[in-house]
This record gives sequence, structure tokens and C-alpha cells, in this order.
Amino acid sequence: MKNRSYASMPLPGEGADYEENPSWSEWLDEAGPTLMLYARQQTRSEADAEDVLQDALVQLVQAVEGGTFQGGPRQWRSFVFTAIRHKAIDYGRRAETRKNYEENNAEDMTVLEEPWLSAESDKEDMREDVESALRKLPQEQAEVVVLKIWGELTFQEIAERTGQNLSTITSRYRYAMTALRGVLAEYKDLLS
Repeated sequence: MKNRSYASMPLPGEGADYEENPSWSEWLDEAGPTLMLYARQQTRSEADAEDVLQDALVQLVQAVEGGTFQGGPRQWRSFVFTAIRHKAIDYGRRAETRKNYEENNAEDMTVLEEPWLSAESDKEDMREDVESALRKLPQEQAEVVVLKIWGELTFQEIAERTGQNLSTITSRYRYAMTALRGVLAEYKDLLS
């Protein structure tokens, strides 16, 4: 649980009798290492494990404060284990979906990543045509293409920065690439 301060989170269950139960900080100090170990086993990376654990703890706090959690600190660990498992599955699915999408669209991305789009390129006509085609796209689609290809952001990062969900971002990219295929096909021989 490095680089995160869970002890500063609000104490779940305001008004509960904590004299005979551990405080949030005490409970987290005791359960935290075990929860983090479980999160690491359920995810593909340390960063994902930290995110999954953080999300699970936030879910616990919201459930306790919202009155939907039945029980006290003794049941928190079980709740968080279950939340970690579910959130890790969700993270894995999103990562797999993103990986599959990027693999399926690798050809489109390779064509756009060619150096002919730089300002010093000797293929000025091609650059102008691509830029013109980008301007004809809906602004939201053009934005995703630029952020993905030239900004080198992942779809998840684009979704976070634009406040849209991941499926919206991937759809916008797919539609934009379909619209750009005509312009790209015209210059494919030059890129080979």
C-alpha cells in the first residue's frame, strides 16, 4: 500500500459504537497488507492493484455511510475482498477490450503514425488531405484521433480527460477511422 494514505479516509459508520470496535485507521493498518496482497493476486499490475483496492475501500465507505452495509468492522474485510474481486474482473475486461480494439485497428494507427504528418514532411499534399479530412469529421471524433495517435494517450486516458465513458471514446475513434480510410487508402502506396 505504498504511495497511498488510506488512513486519512473518513471513518465509516458515523455514530457507531467504536469503543469496542477498532477505528478505521486501526482496522486499515491491520487489514491493509492482506487486502493489498489479494488485490495484487487479482490484477495484472501493481498500479491496477492499488486502484482496485482504493475503489473497493471507497465502495465500503459509501455503503457504510449510506446505510446499505449491514454489520460492523468485523464484516468490512469480507466486503472488501468481494469488492476487490468484482473490481479486478471489471478492470481486466476493460483492459482486454482496449487491447483487442487497439490490435484490430493497428493498421489504421500505423498509417497515421507515419512521419508524413510532421511539419517538415516532403509529402505536403498528403498531410494537407489528412488534416482536411480531420476537419470534416465531427469535432469529438477528430479530438479522439488526435489524442490517440499524436497525443499517444490510451482510450482510457482519453475517456478520463474528456469526461466520456470508454465505449463512447472507442466508438468515436472507430467512426473517425472509417471516415478517414478513403483518404488514407489514396496514399497507401506512398507509405509502402
